[in-house]
Amino acid sequence: MSYPSQPGYPTPQYGQPQPPGQQQNNLWLIGGAVVVILIILMTVVLLIVQQTGDDSPSGDGGETGGETGGDSSYEELPPAAFESETCDQIDMAAFEEATGDSVDPESSSHSSSSYDSYDNVSCYFYTSSNYYSMNVNLYDYETLEEVLDFVEYDAEMYGEDGDYEYEEYTANGDAGSLYSLVSDPEYQTTYLHVALGSLETVVSITYNANDVDPANVKTALEDVLLQVDALFADVQ
Repeated sequence: MSYPSQPGYPTPQYGQPQPPGQQQNNLWLIGGAVVVILIILMTVVLLIVQQTGDDSPSGDGGETGGETGGDSSYEELPPAAFESETCDQIDMAAFEEATGDSVDPESSSHSSSSYDSYDNVSCYFYTSSNYYSMNVNLYDYETLEEVLDFVEYDAEMYGEDGDYEYEEYTANGDAGSLYSLVSDPEYQTTYLHVALGSLETVVSITYNANDVDPANVKTALEDVLLQVDALFADVQ
C-alpha cells in the first residue's frame, strides 16, 4: 500500500528585505539620534569654552601711565596723596612672606622732599629679626620721557658690570629693569626700577641669599610696585 507523499515545506528565508514603511521609519530614528548626539556634543563644547573664558585672567599689562593690570585688590585701592604718610598704606605681607620675617614698625621710617624738577617720597622698612630691608623710592617728574632716560641707563650701568646681574623688565609699567648686586654671595640687594608714567619707581630688598629665595624677592618687589601704581595713580 503506498502513501501519498507529503508536500515539502518551504525553506525559511532569512534576511528578507523589510517592508518599505518600516525601513523609512528606521532611517528617521537613526537620523534623529545623530542630531541629538551632535546637540549634546555642541552643548558640552560651549560649556567648556565658557568656563575657560571665566577662569582666564582679566588684567592686561599696560604700556603708558603705569597701567599694570595687576592684582584686582590693588586696582581697588583709592589714589592717595604723594606724601610720606602714604607709606603706611603699603602692605608688607609679600615682603614678610618672602623673607620669613616680620616688619618692625619702630625701625621703619619714611620721608618726603621737593625739588625744582621732581618731588620725592621714600619708604624704608626693616624686619625685626634679620634686619632685612625694603626701600621704596619714588620720584615724580613732569614727563614720562624724563623717567625713561633713567631707566634706559640701567642697561649700560649694570648690564656690563660683573658685580650685577641685570635683565630688562617688561611685565608692568612703561619700561623697567631688574638687577641684583651679587658681588657678595651671601648678602645681596635686588632692585626693581620701573617707569610708571612720570613716576620713577625704585623698589629694592636686601637679604641673605642663603636663606631667602630670589624668586620670592622678585614677587615681593612686584607686589609693592602694583600697590604704588594704584596708590599714586593721580601723579603719573
